Amino acid sequence: QGGLNMDLHFITDSVLFLVHEHVAYITLNKPEQLNPVTAEVMQDLSQCLNYCEQEDEIRAVVLRGAGGNFTAGGNVKGMKERMDKGINTTKSSIRNGGEFIMRLKTISKPTIAWIEGAVAGVGMSMAMACDFSIAEETAKMVFAFVNIGFVPDGGSTYLVSKAVGPVKATELLMSGKRFSGAQAKEWGLITEAVPKEQLEQTVQTYIEKYAKGPSVAYAQIKRLLMSVNYSELNACMQNEVEAQHMCSLTQDHREAVTAFVEKRKPDFQGR
Repeated sequence: QGGLNMDLHFITDSVLFLVHEHVAYITLNKPEQLNPVTAEVMQDLSQCLNYCEQEDEIRAVVLRGAGGNFTAGGNVKGMKERMDKGINTTKSSIRNGGEFIMRLKTISKPTIAWIEGAVAGVGMSMAMACDFSIAEETAKMVFAFVNIGFVPDGGSTYLVSKAVGPVKATELLMSGKRFSGAQAKEWGLITEAVPKEQLEQTVQTYIEKYAKGPSVAYAQIKRLLMSVNYSELNACMQNEVEAQHMCSLTQDHREAVTAFVEKRKPDFQGR
């Protein structure tokens, strides 16, 4: 192919893939819906990472969302449509998500999350699974799973517990409360939080450093960190499949999804 000096594009319905100057840019590209992450999107993202892993010319990977938001997480309206049709794809969706998170965590290239605006649900898992996560101070973050009667997926219980300890993890995951990029940095969930006008330049500094550094050393450091810190991540995500499926069958989940679509507070019954 004569190297990858030229820009290379790969576009699906929801993902834009661009390679430029040894850096792969993977962009969630449905801005009008706040870049929802579905099972199909997870498959597209995994394909992008497979390509990045195989191409020696690619030396760093950047993950971001289009239109000023990272991602609002799962597509709740899509959940409602499937629910009304009696279709339950929870297990396959959670498996696809877990597969992508593992690929993101184990890829040999440095990964950088470029975080703007809304970051909810599995979007938080994706941000934390990157090696470096740089956000706007004012980014609106939330582990939103519990708000629709779900458990955290994408390895969130594991990743958050590792980052902030079990006490803070319990609060964040069970409350479903919002917090800012600045707070996420303060607690150790992300690498850095900067004012909006400084975000692009800060991300470029990371890209410049890690796309031009000692790639083999980076890959081996990542492998060592994975073995020391994240050896049980995959097992956690396998457990999520059954837990999420159980939650998907509850009246509380059905009520929460319906309430979300109808823009009202859910009335949970505990069953």
